[in-house]
Amino acid sequence: MRRARRWPICLMLMACAGAAPAARAQTVYRCADRSGALAYQDRPCSADQRQSEVTLAAAPAYVPSPAYAGATAPTLARQRPPPRARPAREPQSWQCRAADGELFYRHGRCPGAIRTTPGSAPIAVTARPIARGEACRHIARGTHGGHARDESVSTYERNLGLDPCRRW
Repeated sequence: MRRARRWPICLMLMACAGAAPAARAQTVYRCADRSGALAYQDRPCSADQRQSEVTLAAAPAYVPSPAYAGATAPTLARQRPPPRARPAREPQSWQCRAADGELFYRHGRCPGAIRTTPGSAPIAVTARPIARGEACRHIARGTHGGHARDESVSTYERNLGLDPCRRW
């Protein structure tokens, strides 16, 4: 039961300490009645209580933080804006056009020749470099003749993050 009474006393002591002026020490009176209950107050105790004086130390004076060697705070005048990032150059893909008019897209180089059917004569292919985003858009649409020859990525490679079109 005695332990349950301590928290109000501590609370009162902290309240008195917080109300103390910072410039000088302050005296607080500790008053105990006949049953042993304690009270801390800023006025002297009544006649039927035992009184003792508690002196609270003054708060320390303000001292600025020390300056450490090499840890200077940058001023706004000395700060330089971060360098502008160069725009990332878009990767290159290829538009491949067969001599028979078939058009397909690759992210690597185009083959030199293709065969339309097994055993047929090879057909020459010309290549033109284009932006990766443009090639990805054409591959996704799939409306050009030759879509079957487009460079496609398997689901496994896509899940591994190896899809060259994931950004576009």
